[in-house]
Amino acid sequence: MARIYLILGGVRSGKSDYGEKLASLIPGRVAYLATAKITDREMERRISIHRKRRPEEWTTFELQKNSPGKKDIEKIIRNIKKQGHSTVLIDCVTNMLFHLLDGYELDRFDTVSNELEARIEKKVIGFFKFFMELLRSTGLNAIIISNEIGLGVVPAFPLGRVFRDLMGLINKDIAGVSDEVYFFTAGLKQRLK
Repeated sequence: MARIYLILGGVRSGKSDYGEKLASLIPGRVAYLATAKITDREMERRISIHRKRRPEEWTTFELQKNSPGKKDIEKIIRNIKKQGHSTVLIDCVTNMLFHLLDGYELDRFDTVSNELEARIEKKVIGFFKFFMELLRSTGLNAIIISNEIGLGVVPAFPLGRVFRDLMGLINKDIAGVSDEVYFFTAGLKQRLK
């Protein structure tokens, strides 16, 4: 029976390394869903490092569209299943959220109205609920990497606060439907579920 794993942690905490090791241990073909996009040279370098450490036999799929919809993610996941993969490693949910928020241009606002925030929350949470139901329905093992960003200071700008709040809600929802949940800090793993 397929399992869903959520691997949470801070930046450079070891979560991606662990996710990749876990994917290598599960029998069958592995698909890697890369969610970051190149926005500058530094990000290009980071993506290059991730690409080089992946096993050659893994198939990489990339989430390239800004503000992807349910049809976009469904097409990718169904294609992964159709090509005979048994496991999908998603790295990471945090970048997926960036894609979803990109179209709102929240970085232009000094404040975000309650109505706009509620509309964004409904759309984003709905997208991730659909995504988790889709993963479960395909029978794929899913290893989901996500950042825990709510442990630090309150962001000084609206986009940061909206992003932080949504990330917390998404992580909570994904953890609720995952079979196993791990938290990484300083390279150390703790099983939460």
